[in-house]
Amino acid sequence: MGQYRQLLVLLTEVDPHSAALRRALALAHVSGASVHVLGLFEPCEEHSLREERLNEADIKRQRDHFHEQLAELVERHRGSGLALTVDSLAAEDIRSQAIAYITEMRPDMVIKDSEATPAWVRLFSTPLDCALMRGLEGVTQFVPADAVSLPKRILVAVDTSFTDDPEAQAAFNRELVRAAQSLALQCDGQLHLLSAYNLAGVFASDMRVTQAWVDEMRRAQQEPFDALAHAEGVPLDHRRFLEGGPVQVIREQVAALDVDVVVMGVVQPKGLDKLLGDTTERIVSRPPCSVLAVHPHVLHTWEPQPCN
Repeated sequence: MGQYRQLLVLLTEVDPHSAALRRALALAHVSGASVHVLGLFEPCEEHSLREERLNEADIKRQRDHFHEQLAELVERHRGSGLALTVDSLAAEDIRSQAIAYITEMRPDMVIKDSEATPAWVRLFSTPLDCALMRGLEGVTQFVPADAVSLPKRILVAVDTSFTDDPEAQAAFNRELVRAAQSLALQCDGQLHLLSAYNLAGVFASDMRVTQAWVDEMRRAQQEPFDALAHAEGVPLDHRRFLEGGPVQVIREQVAALDVDVVVMGVVQPKGLDKLLGDTTERIVSRPPCSVLAVHPHVLHTWEPQPCN
């Protein structure tokens, strides 16, 4: 993949210490990309003893203050030599407005500060980060507060488990690796490839039969993993094909390898079971590091330019 041309930073509050803004500016410095900062304004209820709701004048005052702070934040970085622009959105349905705005703009990457979300919250609502992953048909990076400016260790988590459409799965796995390679290229980073397999449900009354099934199913999942790693030039000592639940394995490898960014695919949820089980959303909701989420539609929309 090629060099980034435009990065979009999504801010829900004006924070001079925003890790997302810091990451975007660092990537822009090494890639030559422009940076567009988009602030999402939502009015804050100021409850009095009489529980009065905000009137239009209060909302306008808050919105003007938000926009002024946002403009001042961007102005502080104008002397860095980067191409910086800024805008803000204020609407009743801020999520759909933001997704429509970004879809029309089509940046190479959206970068946002991570927002940790308890599991029970995801049962009753859709957190903003999850809504963005589902709605933005591109690449979205979520950055925790303690993240380094430029990532150096990048882990790609691919899925080689059994599926009804192995060709589509293989194509998406390749796209995940290439999205990671593009990031590593900008940062002079190190890439690692991971796939977790879980065969705990395989059982037969004869343990010898069970072990034979396990071995065969493991080989059937490792073959496409090895083929992908070989085709994309991933060194042997940077490949991890490990047994266990994907969320647990990813967290363990992030810690073991001191990973700065984990690259994962977005699976469109279908009902409660998929929402509860989706690996990427569970990782993003409690991130162990930065997460680069790649939407499947990126296969048809992203046309990277060659690097200089």
